[in-house]
Amino acid sequence: MNYDDKLIEEIQKRFTKKKNTLYWVRIVYQRYSKQLNVFFEYAKIGMATHSEQIGRYVESEKDRMPELAKRIKTETNVSVELGDLE
Repeated sequence: MNYDDKLIEEIQKRFTKKKNTLYWVRIVYQRYSKQLNVFFEYAKIGMATHSEQIGRYVESEKDRMPELAKRIKTETNVSVELGDLE
């Protein structure tokens, strides 16, 4: 089991499908620390958003993040937002 599989397993564990709750994953590149962070975010409608870091990748893996985003979407049915990857 590689790191991507563990990340998807973590998303599936946190995606509890509670009533009136929105779930999504955000992948963000931090240019100063030169790493990519993966956050699991959720919000009950009308309430504040909760964000939890669930993964971290090195800068050299930045080019494969769109592919990872598609895989997360197909395997977990959670939408994925790709942050500033420039």
